Amino acid sequence: MNLSRSLILRALLGGGSVLSACAALAPISPAHAQDISSAAISGQVVDPTGAPVGGATITVSADARALSRTVTSGPDGSFSVVQLPVGSYTLKAEKAGVGAVEMTGAMVALGGSSFVVKLAEVDGAPIIVTAAKARELDFSQSATGLVIDVKETFDRVPIARDVAALQLLAPQTTAGDSAFNSLTGGTNVALSGGSVAENIYYVNGMNITNFRTFLGGGLVPFQFYDQVQIKTGGYQAEFGRATGGAVIALTRSGSNDYAGGFNAYWSPSGLRSRARDTYISNNDRDKRQDYEGNLWASGPIIKDRLYFFGFFNPRYRSEFDATQPINGSVTETFAKSKKPFFGGKIDFDVTEDHRLEFTYFNNSNAEEGTIRTRVLSGAVPDLVTPYRVSVGGDNYIGKYTGHITDWLTISALYGRTDADQTSSSTQPYIVDQRSGTAVQIAGHPDATLDSGADRRELYRADVDILAHLLGEHHIRFGVDREDLSSRVSTTYSGGVSYRYLRAGATGALNGLIPANTDYVRVQYLDRAGAFKAQNTAFYLQDNWDVNDRVNLSLGVRNETFENRTASGEVFTKLKNQWAPRLGATYDLFGDKRTKLSGFFGRYYLPVAANTNIRMAGNEYFTRAFNILNGVDPATRLPTLGREVSFQVLSDSAGSDPRTLTSQNLKPQYLDEFMIGVDQRIGERWRVGLNLTHRNLKSVLEDTDLGYTIANFCATQNMPGCNPNAVPASYGSGGYVLLNPGKDAIINVDLTGNGQLTQITIPAAIVDLPKAKRKYWAAEANFDRTWDGTWQLSGSYVWSSLKGNYEGGVKSDNGQDDTGLTQDFDEPGWMDGANGYLPNHRRHTFKLYGAYAVTDQIQLGGFARLQSPRKFGCIGVYDEALGGAGRAATDTSASWYCNGRLVGRGKALESDWLKQIDLSLSYTVKIAGLKSFQLRADVFNVFNWKSKLDLREYGEDDGGNPDPNYGRVTSYQAPRQVRFGVSMDF
Repeated sequence: MNLSRSLILRALLGGGSVLSACAALAPISPAHAQDISSAAISGQVVDPTGAPVGGATITVSADARALSRTVTSGPDGSFSVVQLPVGSYTLKAEKAGVGAVEMTGAMVALGGSSFVVKLAEVDGAPIIVTAAKARELDFSQSATGLVIDVKETFDRVPIARDVAALQLLAPQTTAGDSAFNSLTGGTNVALSGGSVAENIYYVNGMNITNFRTFLGGGLVPFQFYDQVQIKTGGYQAEFGRATGGAVIALTRSGSNDYAGGFNAYWSPSGLRSRARDTYISNNDRDKRQDYEGNLWASGPIIKDRLYFFGFFNPRYRSEFDATQPINGSVTETFAKSKKPFFGGKIDFDVTEDHRLEFTYFNNSNAEEGTIRTRVLSGAVPDLVTPYRVSVGGDNYIGKYTGHITDWLTISALYGRTDADQTSSSTQPYIVDQRSGTAVQIAGHPDATLDSGADRRELYRADVDILAHLLGEHHIRFGVDREDLSSRVSTTYSGGVSYRYLRAGATGALNGLIPANTDYVRVQYLDRAGAFKAQNTAFYLQDNWDVNDRVNLSLGVRNETFENRTASGEVFTKLKNQWAPRLGATYDLFGDKRTKLSGFFGRYYLPVAANTNIRMAGNEYFTRAFNILNGVDPATRLPTLGREVSFQVLSDSAGSDPRTLTSQNLKPQYLDEFMIGVDQRIGERWRVGLNLTHRNLKSVLEDTDLGYTIANFCATQNMPGCNPNAVPASYGSGGYVLLNPGKDAIINVDLTGNGQLTQITIPAAIVDLPKAKRKYWAAEANFDRTWDGTWQLSGSYVWSSLKGNYEGGVKSDNGQDDTGLTQDFDEPGWMDGANGYLPNHRRHTFKLYGAYAVTDQIQLGGFARLQSPRKFGCIGVYDEALGGAGRAATDTSASWYCNGRLVGRGKALESDWLKQIDLSLSYTVKIAGLKSFQLRADVFNVFNWKSKLDLREYGEDDGGNPDPNYGRVTSYQAPRQVRFGVSMDF
């Protein structure tokens, strides 16, 4: 669906005027390239007979600002005005001897709006008509998704107050695993078969995506935004660095009218239904309190020239969670956050042709809490662990736009984002799994703690050219560069991680641990450094109206990704990644009511900074197993017995950057194919059908070549690499970044003398399958635009998502270690990995809308129905079934489970997600105010309790059956009520 505010015009003629004497305006959508921070008005001028009018003068004027542009129509009557702020405009067209017309209230949205302007044969002043919203088709592109007016959508539809809720309105979107929800980004959303770590997020043209893990963007109150566009596919060449989707947001701005307002929202804990208990969570004891408000003001600083918008968002959240009694104790967690968000925007219309914009916001936040472990019997004191998480920071965006001539417009943008990445706690991270149920009993909620910060600086320039040559062209080209830096120091909470385990009747760790013996896994991690990366790109896009029925969108993008080690040396430089973006639309019957479209595109994903930090820094990561001789009842710390196993998992300190990657490395990329048809029905209805196929072609992942290099050396006869020896030094602790399924071309120190030799290990010996992810989706959608009384939108998506790689994150185990997940770490762990991926949902139905009962009372609703998620069984690699020497046997990370190869997505499934949300608002008429509204939203009205997430581990690290395999780890959020009050003046 596309909620862009396409327009149909009606003549409002007074006192018996005759229709044939008026000017008629009917909207179309000629070509205009998409932009990440502005809109465009384009169209065609025709005479009363419908013939094109060249040389007509068209003046476009902002209704709330002193911004005006005048252009001349081309030989075929076409015109276009690009790089305009979104909002309401007046459009006047005239030509001596032909006629004139003036339209007021033309709403222009992100992505643009277009019109056919039919001049009237009148004398004197032009006839004035007004615009009314209608359902029109956009023939200028084949992209899929939504353009959303944030205020209007929130006023009518019951949704959560974040950008994720807007994303979930679009077809081909699904909420990601709850493990990836965070203070920084709230719920993360998967778009069009991608993982939650493959999207890009823009604010006023600035990329604010978390470049460390690609999980979301900086958390911004969504009412800070004016409009948000969700692109789920088919996007043009100026958009890059994403293999999922794009989320493009424009903030609100000031105008010549002083305005302001406030709103406040409260979700009381007493009206929140209780979630069902799980085997680990005592949800009956949970408590939640959420308070949020917004204060805003806008207006002119200098009338007709300088405008401001200011926004302040106080917020408070508190949570209390308790576990079930396990091992004779319970763990209680209390957390709160209360830091406000604030920001604003300044717009300076230097002249009618030159505009400056400056945006600032601070989205820093902090969560403070305590974890209390209580022993239920005896006189053992409680263990209290305080912790803190800090995120976010300052964000600056500056943009210049210059309209040089009628056919040439330029823009330049600079932006900077700062993000704190700091967590703190002094208690060691301790998990007790001796009962079979893993329960954290001490330490920070996150096992690893970071101290550091990230910074992005963006430089961008774009040029728009309008040309007449064998049709009409809107040519757009541009360049951009991102300088990224991360400073990090990472350790386990309290410096060490302990996991208490109990061997089964047959022992553990291949007999190293005797039967029925308690033992402990001890892990140490020390990672530090400052890292830099640079992403650059240039693109060329031509939106070409070949004639009045055929549009071609011809684009190409070139990207380069460069990442450096902690010492400043380049360890990956992936150059000249060419990404074609080719689309076409066809007006089937020539009446602008039926659109056929097709698209092919290639999308690339940069290398996440997490890869620099973990592979190219100074990381020392060890794992040992010891007999457990006891646990101190007061501190919960272990008394370590004899060490039975020790392993260095990573020792990247001083690693030669030339040894860290395969020399034939390619970045992650995918190809997309789309076909679609859209039909306009009447003046307000639109229906559409789309078929999408996405094929992941390549990924970057690290692998432990220790499992294959000995096999390679057995085929060689060279010093340091022969059947009796393996190379002395390579990679990061033996881990190398490569493209699974391809030969590994690596530099190694064969003899330990510091001299590097390049060797090629054939893909057959590397023993890793090619990364696979294939997505098919058939989408049916419709919408009926708001007419002052009601609106309705909906979609159905049939989809299939299969492969052996989710993408960046790993929902199976909650790992957000982008680029370095357990996938492809060891050959044996990939046996059975090909299957239904975590974001696979066969059927998804969405329906939302609103109805005005009276001028003051309005009802809204949002209903979702989504088929289950599929699960496999994760266990310890079985050498008897999969072959010896292909994977570690002391970690539950394979698809072998309880004596058989189960495979991904082939054992269990969740429930269907069923949810209906309703809203009721009452607008009070008060003199002097634009509006005063009272509102109530009820989420999950019927309090359905679907099982959404199941424990997928069938064995613990010792190979013992997990007694909680297949049990529910999370249910659907219970019914809750939100009250709100808002006022605008």
